[in-house]
Amino acid sequence: MEKTRKNGTQYALRLLTIKDRTCAELADKLRRKGFNEDVTRSVIEEMKGLGYVDDKKYAMHFTEVRATYDLFGPYRIRVELEKRGIPKDMAEDALRCIFQEGREEASALELAKQWITKKGADDREKAYRRLYGYLARRGFAPDVIKATLRQVLE
Repeated sequence: MEKTRKNGTQYALRLLTIKDRTCAELADKLRRKGFNEDVTRSVIEEMKGLGYVDDKKYAMHFTEVRATYDLFGPYRIRVELEKRGIPKDMAEDALRCIFQEGREEASALELAKQWITKKGADDREKAYRRLYGYLARRGFAPDVIKATLRQVLE
C-alpha cells in the first residue's frame, strides 16, 4: 500500500485522538509507520496549521502536570521534555513560567514530609542519604535538597 499524504494525515489524526504529542513524537511515529520525509513534513505542518500539534502548549501543560501532580523538580521535567523532542529554549521557558519563586522549594518540602511520614527518620544519617537520593531522582537542585533536608531533619 502506498504511504500517501492522505494516509499520513489519517494516521496522525488517529494518534492525536489517543493523546497529545509533540512534533518530534508525531514525526517519529510517522517514520516508523513507513511514511517518507516529504509526507511526514507536510502532515506535521498540516497538524500545526490546524492547531492539533503545538509544542509550546504541550511543554507548558506537561510541565504544569508534572510539577503539580507528580511533584517532579525542574531537572527531571527538563529531561523528559527533551526526550519528547521539545527544544531546549522552549523547555526553559515552560519551566520558568511554572517554577516561579519558591515553588521548587515547596514541592521538595512536601515530598520530604511525605517520605518521612512513610519511611521514618530514626537514623538521621541514613534518612539524610536516602531522602537526598529520592529528591535528586525527582529532579530537584542540590541546594534546594540540602535546604529541605536541613528543614525536615533538624
